[in-house]
Amino acid sequence: MRSLIIACRVMEEELRSLATGREELLFLDQGLHRSPERLRQALQEAIDAAVDYDFVLLGYGLCGGALDGLHAGPCPVIIPKVDDCIPLLLGSVAARGGWPAGTYFLSSGWLAGEENIVREYQHCLERYGEERGRWILKQLYNHYQNLVFIETDFGQGTCSAGTELQVNPGAASSQSLNPGALAMARQLAVNMGLTFNVYRGNSLYLQRLIQGPWDNNFLKVEPRQKISTTAFWNLEAGEK
Repeated sequence: MRSLIIACRVMEEELRSLATGREELLFLDQGLHRSPERLRQALQEAIDAAVDYDFVLLGYGLCGGALDGLHAGPCPVIIPKVDDCIPLLLGSVAARGGWPAGTYFLSSGWLAGEENIVREYQHCLERYGEERGRWILKQLYNHYQNLVFIETDFGQGTCSAGTELQVNPGAASSQSLNPGALAMARQLAVNMGLTFNVYRGNSLYLQRLIQGPWDNNFLKVEPRQKISTTAFWNLEAGEK
């Protein structure tokens, strides 16, 4: 089976570590999320250009409606039934639901991108000064109470189950696999007055996206068929 994985660059490290060598990988810029229309166009172009594959595997969720209205190309498209990439890094939709609504998630992939909350914070300080800049950011994110850094080491096989690693913002980061990104996330939490947690991610959802089985947690779209995100919902139960 020959597959093309089209995914957000946020998950490049994780997907490269999990790939079996039988897949080709194409990563799109994280900044496309700022415009669902631009992301939809970029995804459609990538899907249309995918020929001579058995499957196209999308490393995306609903992403603000960017998937709605897309059409599969010459081969079937497999899509995880998630709102965004957070359940993919945590291992399941249920794992995401275990955290309260006011939780902001970060990973090393998010922090490596050109557009992220840390750079937004720094830009705000430069533009408005430290005191006013911090106040503005706190107002923008005042509905968040927690910041969770998702630690992933999927290539080493140590992320088979989600585990909370630490909750103390001042604790040593010897367990961290990405100490620079972890330190950046911790400092951001301190600056914004958020409770800080580090959580060991789970590779199961991404592994199943790559290798199957594609059960009810995935949407399979046949060649040339329209992708409708209403199919993400169980209409009878009213649940995803």
